[in-house]
Amino acid sequence: MDIEKSRSRINELKKIIDNANYAYYTLDKPEIADSIYDSLYRELITLENNFPELRTKDSPTNRLGGEIAKGFSKVIHTIPLYSLDNAFNINELKDWISKLKKLINLENHESIEKLFLVAELKIDGNAISLRYEKGILTKAATRGDGKEGEDITNNVKRIKSIPLKLRIKNPPEWLEIRGEAYIPIKNFQELNKDRAIKREQLFANPRNACAGSLRQLDPKIVADRKLDFFAYQVYFPEQIEMKTIYNNHWDRLKFLKECGFKISKNSQLIMNETDLKEYCEFWEKERVNINYETDGIVIKVNNIRTQNLLGFTQKSPRWAIALKFPAEEIATKIKDLGFQVGRSGAITPVANFEPVQLAGTIVSRATLHNADRFEELNIHTNDTVIVKKAGEIIPEVVKVITELRSKEAKKIPFPEVCPSCGNPLEKNTSEAATKCININCDSIQLALIKHWASKTALNIDGLGTKLVEQLFDQGFIKNVADLYILSDKDLTSMERMGDKTIKKLFIAIEDSKNRSWNHKLFALGINMIGQVTAQNICNEYENISTLMSTIINKPEDLSKINGIGIEIIESLKKWFSNEKNIDLINNLNSRGFYFFNTKSRDEKDNKIKNPNISKKQFVITGVMSDFTRDQLINLIENCGGIIKNALSKKIDYLVVGEKPGSKLDKAKQIGTKIIYETDIQDLLNFNNYE
Repeated sequence: MDIEKSRSRINELKKIIDNANYAYYTLDKPEIADSIYDSLYRELITLENNFPELRTKDSPTNRLGGEIAKGFSKVIHTIPLYSLDNAFNINELKDWISKLKKLINLENHESIEKLFLVAELKIDGNAISLRYEKGILTKAATRGDGKEGEDITNNVKRIKSIPLKLRIKNPPEWLEIRGEAYIPIKNFQELNKDRAIKREQLFANPRNACAGSLRQLDPKIVADRKLDFFAYQVYFPEQIEMKTIYNNHWDRLKFLKECGFKISKNSQLIMNETDLKEYCEFWEKERVNINYETDGIVIKVNNIRTQNLLGFTQKSPRWAIALKFPAEEIATKIKDLGFQVGRSGAITPVANFEPVQLAGTIVSRATLHNADRFEELNIHTNDTVIVKKAGEIIPEVVKVITELRSKEAKKIPFPEVCPSCGNPLEKNTSEAATKCININCDSIQLALIKHWASKTALNIDGLGTKLVEQLFDQGFIKNVADLYILSDKDLTSMERMGDKTIKKLFIAIEDSKNRSWNHKLFALGINMIGQVTAQNICNEYENISTLMSTIINKPEDLSKINGIGIEIIESLKKWFSNEKNIDLINNLNSRGFYFFNTKSRDEKDNKIKNPNISKKQFVITGVMSDFTRDQLINLIENCGGIIKNALSKKIDYLVVGEKPGSKLDKAKQIGTKIIYETDIQDLLNFNNYE
């Protein structure tokens, strides 16, 4: 067969096989017999092997297991994947609706078309972002932290309910699809049955099995585990006609179905609160009869314009919320109670109980939060308690079954002194926490070191919990500053610490000096200073000296920062007024650890040295030839620039690489200054563009 006839036959086979896959995996209505399908598939493989130049990205044969990957590269999400706020009962859901009405000035007697809702079952799987260019799947990524995920394109191609090519005519330049990968319950049961036969460790639940599958380096494993996918969100480029046609979420779900995606058949357009209540009550009971795990219901505002009007908080969309199903509850017996000391000094009671299976995992311990909750539960020795998972994630002791309490049982008292250092505990009237206020308490310092090295703080690779505990117990480190004077001799005495491991750890510790200023501030473990708050503070203050000066002289200036109120200001004042904390900062400085952005620069503040970039806002689009996206972001941020994902009139520069998206057109419309890769290099070399 010549190449032109082969081309024609390949196109014909691709169409037949794609239609067969769509009917089987998405519509659940097989159209052709398995034997015929297999015969056609083998014919396609043979033709593509004979004429490899005719194999295209949208070929069904791309679902075959490919080469084993060496790892997963990072992907910056062009549109962030936000998490959802939670409601735990119908009344909290009604409060959310009332709040929405106020935000959009919608009176109760008005038509509520602006607040028509869409309710969807919340699949307990793994969120995935899909990128299609001219209808062809080009990129798939995990959610990650919402801003940055991992490239799992090769693995996602093995999920047969995800189309490699969209089933619509004239697809737009690009589409971003969001959805949930999951393992159906029956497939999960078969998977664990097979693992049991092979004497392999069983998966705890379908969600964990799915997450582990997506991060397999061998794509064939993904195919063998039969993952599935529901699409629930689509983003269009700036094309007015598409946004006009699909101007509500319900129509966008229909559009996804037209594209060839599987969407949940159990979604419903909600016209009023009665509809919503009935939907929630129905699925709370009926969820046991579907072939996938679900842990709640997602409710979204239907009208896209109203969604845009409501916008986002720092973490979540205001126009969507997740109603969590009531958690499974189970009885178990208390074995003992312990009291942990956290990095803030807060004392947390921890109940250890007989292991029980709860919402898909084995649990044997749960925190009791604080002294008030501890007293409320009134736990005695050997009590029988009811345990559930709060939000189906965190184990929680709900109540004590006092009827089963023995006469010999004794009430377990809350400690009056720190269980670690023996200092008297202090109860702050403004907080629920009871705290040890001895900053030299071993447990506080140990917890601070663990936090300092953690992924969310300075991400010191190789410095895990066990090694920190060993180093601390043997006296090699007593605070975070001691990490920077560790010696080879200290580490060689540790278990499983060979020369290569020690060398890697020293490199990681040294590299922690180059983390961004906001990560360094967060790593200090200051009470109430989380990641978002640390970032907001560091956007305003160039280093710890200027921050400390403001806290001491004009603390009220901090209230101008988004999300900072009186309590956070007081927490900062308290931390910086402690001489031992100032000594810690000075010790770190003396060991080459500085509280500003230090990477690839000398000890002077980068932002002052580069006024072209300092405090300027940048958006990046397209592919760079001399930098990866991560490298470019680091270069800009280390010079004091601010990276944003979305264009607005506040953006100073749009950095454009090859194959730019729709942001380039929008930048031209709103007058944003457009620069290219050579221009950004000139800026980094401090040539003035002002």
